[in-house]
Amino acid sequence: MYGLVNNGVRTYVIEHHGTACWSAICAKAGVDEQEFETMTAYDDAITNAMVGAVSETLGLTVETVLEVFGRYWVGFAQSTAIGKLIDMSGNTFWDRLRGLDDMHERIRNTMPELDPPGFDLEDMPDGSRRLHYHSSRNGLAPMVVGLLHGLAEECGIEVRIDHLVAKADGADHDVFGLSIMTSEAAA
Repeated sequence: MYGLVNNGVRTYVIEHHGTACWSAICAKAGVDEQEFETMTAYDDAITNAMVGAVSETLGLTVETVLEVFGRYWVGFAQSTAIGKLIDMSGNTFWDRLRGLDDMHERIRNTMPELDPPGFDLEDMPDGSRRLHYHSSRNGLAPMVVGLLHGLAEECGIEVRIDHLVAKADGADHDVFGLSIMTSEAAA
């Protein structure tokens, strides 16, 4: 993962739990660096170790840590250059989901080692939608749930998310059922 993601974890922990907690997490994760170069690619093992250390230190499951961080990531990313790319995707929740792959391709221009996930939005006959999430990484579906909630909040809506198909159960990708819980006019 790029340092931008690791710095997102760092910023979240410091904002919500303080610098002493962050130092303890780094020590527990065996991470020497307490700050990361945004545009540098780091081994995924570093990010995974930090998530595990956050989980252990805060007494949360790894899945909860990932979901909370996914929700936080949306606002964090908005404060970076990525925010402009997110905004280019459109104003509605659905437009932003449809624009995720294009956004990742634009980011790849400055981060050539980026291994982004893929997202395919499928319209269902009942008006709901399914989001197909493809990733070379395992275990990040809870982060996607948090991201979806964060994007929905940013668009002024609430979304119901059902994890219909799980890569963790042997499928080749995850599928989420999505339906708007509040007026889409706010999107």
